[in-house]
Amino acid sequence: MEIPFTYIRNKIRKYSTEDLLRYCYSYIETKKDQVFPIWTIFTLMKWSYQHGGYNTNLKKLDQENFSILYNLIYDFNNNHITNFLKLKIDRGFHILYSQQFYLQKTVYKEVFATQLKIYDSINGKYDINKSFEEKTGLTIYDFIFIQQIVWLFTNVNNSTSSFKYFGYLSQDFINVASEMTSIEKVENFLKLSVLNHENAKERIQNFKRSINRTDLQSLETTFFTIYPFQVFDNQIKVIHKSVYNHFVNYYIYDFLKSSDEKFTTEFGYRFEKYIEFGLKEISVKYHDENKLKKILPKNSNVVDFCLSDSNIYIECKAIEIQAYTSINPTDELLYNSLKDSILKAYFTQMINVTKTLTPNEENWGIILTYKELFWSNFTNLFELGKDKFQNSIDSKYLPPENVFILDIYTWDKIIQIIKDKKATLIEILQLAKSNNSNPQTSKQLFHMHLDIYNLEKFSLSYLDFEIEQLKIGNK
Repeated sequence: MEIPFTYIRNKIRKYSTEDLLRYCYSYIETKKDQVFPIWTIFTLMKWSYQHGGYNTNLKKLDQENFSILYNLIYDFNNNHITNFLKLKIDRGFHILYSQQFYLQKTVYKEVFATQLKIYDSINGKYDINKSFEEKTGLTIYDFIFIQQIVWLFTNVNNSTSSFKYFGYLSQDFINVASEMTSIEKVENFLKLSVLNHENAKERIQNFKRSINRTDLQSLETTFFTIYPFQVFDNQIKVIHKSVYNHFVNYYIYDFLKSSDEKFTTEFGYRFEKYIEFGLKEISVKYHDENKLKKILPKNSNVVDFCLSDSNIYIECKAIEIQAYTSINPTDELLYNSLKDSILKAYFTQMINVTKTLTPNEENWGIILTYKELFWSNFTNLFELGKDKFQNSIDSKYLPPENVFILDIYTWDKIIQIIKDKKATLIEILQLAKSNNSNPQTSKQLFHMHLDIYNLEKFSLSYLDFEIEQLKIGNK
């Protein structure tokens, strides 16, 4: 029998929020060297804030009752995923990705430089930096610089460093960070990212990717990706490195997208400029959108870039699937979520351009997103849209198995691989196609195809200035 949410909620109400959080952190600590379902703990922590301490006569939480709560949430509504896995296995795995796999995001130092490049160095019609500073009291540079300091601190080697990291932002660390920037800037950074008992419920309520249906909340992306720190025992606790890594990768984008209506248009322009830097880095011949408009018949649909020597067509779409669709990916919801972005890029833009420019040659497509999309192979999404777009009969000009979806950080890796002369872009796409043709080697995420190249370091000239800016000694 499926346990209802109200049963779990009523159990949580018996205990104080403080006791619940303490047991959650204790559990994380005991499992710190193991792989375990951390998302279950995140759900319990969220519900502890929302429902803990509700009863008048609270009980003292013990290990047995904590384990009962944990297991109830771990098993909660497993039928939802199972039902999707039975019908369409890729949809079931997409739910698991939205619940779990996003917590596997890594951080390397170039991530900070990439964001500084997009949000600050590239000039556009709209001043993103000014908007961010007005809303946060921090420039883009200051925010990223402090992010980087915290990242370095949370990854110190306690056996060799004079600083010791034990899961908290210690006062000694905050003092040093303040000396590198200023106490006002560090305080503003923490105001944005720290939860306490006074603001937790409001911040949970205002989280843009929250799921209203309580029976599906155990599957959602945790709001800790926006608030990775918490006041606990009068110290600032780092909730978990996985949520801080996500915070580093995507906070500025998530924050401005939810708070500035002018941001999306400006970001799209800067995203395209960033991708163009990569094309210039590897010295390939290409036509941009403006050149394609001159080549193609008037009023034709175009793509952002065409690599004329290899028939590779590139379109940038800063898209992410809506929160509810991510954990309930029905055909209808997925189609509505992607019809004006990913599906439009293929059916309306890429097919029409390839049909006109290179109808008798093998063509390839790359759809670039900012955030990682679960489907890197377009084939499954082709099935979703083929009956909705009239020109799907023209897919022979650009077979869906020749089209790939990859995020901005994977793009940087590809540019580095090409720069190192380990492979050409067409060879990388051919490898991905070959891998995906066999269920034993198929990859859902494009970056997995790149593992064979053993990329060890980055030396991308378009990030040199930003990397230099962000060096600790330069501040």
